[in-house]
Amino acid sequence: MNNFINPHITKQVIIGTKSPSRRKLFHDLGLSLKFRSANIDEKKVKNINNTKYDALKIAEAKAHYLSTKHKNKIIITFDTTILFRKKTVYKCDCEECCLQLLKSFGNKSHNLYTGTVFMINNKIVKKNLTHTKINFHQNSQGLIQSYVRKNFSKIKSAVGCYNIEGPAKTFFHSIEGSFYNIIGLDIIKFLRDLRSL
Repeated sequence: MNNFINPHITKQVIIGTKSPSRRKLFHDLGLSLKFRSANIDEKKVKNINNTKYDALKIAEAKAHYLSTKHKNKIIITFDTTILFRKKTVYKCDCEECCLQLLKSFGNKSHNLYTGTVFMINNKIVKKNLTHTKINFHQNSQGLIQSYVRKNFSKIKSAVGCYNIEGPAKTFFHSIEGSFYNIIGLDIIKFLRDLRSL
């Protein structure tokens, strides 16, 4: 995969993510990239308006945070949000929050958005937004409780409290759009954008 992307470019790239799922995707792609975490409080990002663009606004805030620390580097950041019942869903910090959220998804659809921002010296050079519609089964309370109890340490860092690549795949009735977007990265779009730099 490194032959597909200009190696000079990849040496200049810093990926701003602490998501284990996202980092695994990059590892599987065989790209040699540096990772850093953008430690910002997502709930304090300005102009969050419960729209699909919240993902881009948060990704941009992460990019600014890292760009000020890494001059002349290509900073690439991401944020995944869920829009459900006209509100942006954030990560849960307790099991009860996860239980209630997964229960509320039952037999309904929600929209998942991943915003990606490319920035150099605090200037955006490229950005995009990817959408996937997710349709849930009506899952039993027992199934949800068992899942949360066994997997909370992993899902507390995942918006929506699920990892589609794990046991939660049984929760889904269907998806419309990119499967990899649910993991946190639309691979095809990302590689196309990276190659165009």
